[in-house]
Amino acid sequence: MTTVPAPEKLFARKATGLVREIGFLTAILIVLANTIGLGWQKRVFQFSGKAPVPENAWPAGIPPMTTAFIIGGIVVLFSIVAYAVLAAAMPRSGGGYVVISRILGPFTGFVASWAEFLSISWSFGIIAVAVFEAIWFIFGPLAGISAPAGTTAVTLALGGLGIVVLFTIIASFGVRLTGSLLQVMFWVPAALTVYIYYLLASGAANPALVSAGLQSFTGHPPADFVNEALAQGMAAHATDYYTGVSVALLGAYWAYIGYAASTFVAGEVKEANRTLPRTLLIGGVIIITVYLSVSYLAATASRIGVTSDGQWSFFSACSYLSYGAGDISKISGAVPCWTSTIAAYSNIGLGLGSLNVLILVFAVFWVANDIPPFILTASRIVFAMSFDRVFPSTLANVNERFHSPVNAVLFAGGIALMGVASESGVFAKTPVLGDLFGTGVASTDLLDGIFFTAFAAALVIFPTRRRDIYETAPWKPGGRGTLLTIGIIALVGNLYLDWVFLTAPSDYDLLSIATSSFTQYSIGFTIVLLLVGALIYWGYRGRAKTTGIDYTTIFTQIPPE
Repeated sequence: MTTVPAPEKLFARKATGLVREIGFLTAILIVLANTIGLGWQKRVFQFSGKAPVPENAWPAGIPPMTTAFIIGGIVVLFSIVAYAVLAAAMPRSGGGYVVISRILGPFTGFVASWAEFLSISWSFGIIAVAVFEAIWFIFGPLAGISAPAGTTAVTLALGGLGIVVLFTIIASFGVRLTGSLLQVMFWVPAALTVYIYYLLASGAANPALVSAGLQSFTGHPPADFVNEALAQGMAAHATDYYTGVSVALLGAYWAYIGYAASTFVAGEVKEANRTLPRTLLIGGVIIITVYLSVSYLAATASRIGVTSDGQWSFFSACSYLSYGAGDISKISGAVPCWTSTIAAYSNIGLGLGSLNVLILVFAVFWVANDIPPFILTASRIVFAMSFDRVFPSTLANVNERFHSPVNAVLFAGGIALMGVASESGVFAKTPVLGDLFGTGVASTDLLDGIFFTAFAAALVIFPTRRRDIYETAPWKPGGRGTLLTIGIIALVGNLYLDWVFLTAPSDYDLLSIATSSFTQYSIGFTIVLLLVGALIYWGYRGRAKTTGIDYTTIFTQIPPE
């Protein structure tokens, strides 16, 4: 009697069930919209306020945030090339998870990608709340729209929750509907960006416009802001330029998160082998150019009311009062500073204040258009993990009508609630929870840094560790030696950023861990989140003996399409 061997159990199915519906243009928009949103508007002032640097100490007049965008941009460029090479060689949904798990190993791939999933989902919630922040507290007043009476952190949290639910439902219907929505949400603010550049350039060339607009709107000249910031201790919180850049890197890197977004949906991109490298490179160059130019123009245009010694101006003062240790509410009529706020003041100075409604549309849409790519990319990470059988198998289910991993989308939307709690401040006054959820930007930076450091390391050993995949890779610029060099530079750059995240005066400053309970909670919470990922992985690996799944074989192969 002949014994028939049991069929080999590998992936969840012989095909993912996803369909390649994303074209070249949509793939680029996913990269741009996932990246350019809140960071280039708010973080320029937010992280300048956390570590004010005397302006006469800026080398060649370059603000710390612009330098941070330059440093971050260099690391991002090399990382983009690394990502383009590897994603083109393994164009599957989940992007970096598939790449890292097949090169560095399944455990490293899972934990690093779990960190990235948390980073993206958390950011989804942050952005959802920021939409309401922009409408109610900043650009609404500039456009003549007042916040509803009684608006509180709870109100912001509820608004963010509504946004999360809405976009999670939309993403459940697949990339075709989500992509169509993204087209609308992208081109409206993209067209208005030309006008914003005009306003910022006008303000940079003639700061009197911004000064006039500021005084017209708030009733206060720039000097009032400077004097108030100094009275509230801005000079006492001053730091050196290098420290200022290090702190600014926290905000700059957060703004860059998303530059590899199209690779997470690689299994749904048409001709992904050719499309992905081009979308990443084109998108990356546009992103870096926008960040450098806007951060410089915004800082230059807001350098009004400069003190006689040249140390301080409205730029530093408003940054400090809005997001540092100061309190801008002590100046009647003032609103927190964003890049778009400066454009609005320039608009008023030009006598075009009635058009500030366009700036409201610009600011809110640029923030909101982050959301569709966030939910797509986060959901595809857990989908890929589930498809590999190292996550609950139900998350790999695909709706046959909409070709969408609905359960994975819902799971990502649920995790986004951490970001809602973080950005809204709903737990700010609650013991323990206030510390755990008060570190949104720094938390996502560190989680994202773990992922991209692992990805850069994967390129370093790719040609030797996976010769079978390397030989058939469609894009290998310069061959083995060049790829090794690019991988090493990207790895060193990402390790440097990781070090900055852990040592710059911030929520994760290891140097203050002995004395800061906030830092202890921040680092402890991150470690717990990573341990949860590790336990999930080993739990599913431990089930292999009883389920008959051959994990060794799974992670030597690229998943099917």
